[in-house]
Amino acid sequence: MKIFISVDMEGATGVCHREHLLPGGDDYQHARRWLTGDVNAAIEGAFESGATDVLVADGHGTMRNILLDDLDPRARLLTGPAQPGNRPLAQLGALDHGAFDAAMLVGHHTRAGTPGGLLAHTWIGMVVQEIRLNGLPASEAMLNMAIFGHYGIPVVMASGADDFCRQMREDFGERMALAEVKRALGPTAIVTLPLVEGRRRVREAARAGLAAGGEPYVVELPVAVEVDVHRDAMRERALELGATPVGRLGFRYEGDDLIDVMERLWRTLVHITREDTAFLR
Repeated sequence: MKIFISVDMEGATGVCHREHLLPGGDDYQHARRWLTGDVNAAIEGAFESGATDVLVADGHGTMRNILLDDLDPRARLLTGPAQPGNRPLAQLGALDHGAFDAAMLVGHHTRAGTPGGLLAHTWIGMVVQEIRLNGLPASEAMLNMAIFGHYGIPVVMASGADDFCRQMREDFGERMALAEVKRALGPTAIVTLPLVEGRRRVREAARAGLAAGGEPYVVELPVAVEVDVHRDAMRERALELGATPVGRLGFRYEGDDLIDVMERLWRTLVHITREDTAFLR
């Protein structure tokens, strides 16, 4: 049984602040260890439930956050920036139809615009006000689930703060097992579980999710993705790549191939940030 683990950082046990998230932050090195511990817990739960192969995809910022020295040696690691030529599906990569039996989301967070959401944003917060997938406000988790669903891969487990877990239940019901590792008090404050307890919950959710199985999240075609950005200049850059204008500060892509639409969307967001993409390198 082959498992794909998509990893973000904002939802890891203990993480609550920008200083945890970016190279150069005072607490970044600590947070990398916390994150790697949560990932190891998911790997452990996967192997306890019969996994034979686990691929971990580092999907936060520079996408070089997970500590390879500390990572469970049974897993492989996909690492390196999501420039379009490297990883055109943003946080994901190395996906082929039928290659993986299930997926997990570790350390994820709420979507842009979530009231009081902990570190809430969608893909590139400096650009995106909101992304809508076939009219539904979309989190990074939803976008990733749609990509997994295109390849027939169910997402069976997700971990993060309580606000993220509530949002996942609202969007997807009982489709997956959830591990709540901290309670959000606002955009940059939490009550966190001890590391050992957060990891226990992640491990148990991974085991429970794989035991229960699940159905892929399949998006109806044609797929339409709309993005509202923060400034006129951002939309103008999107239109340079052929996006269709929508509303005051929005643009749109539509098509019968979900993967093509998602790749165009990510390429456009990177193009919009062409003068400030240090965090993608």
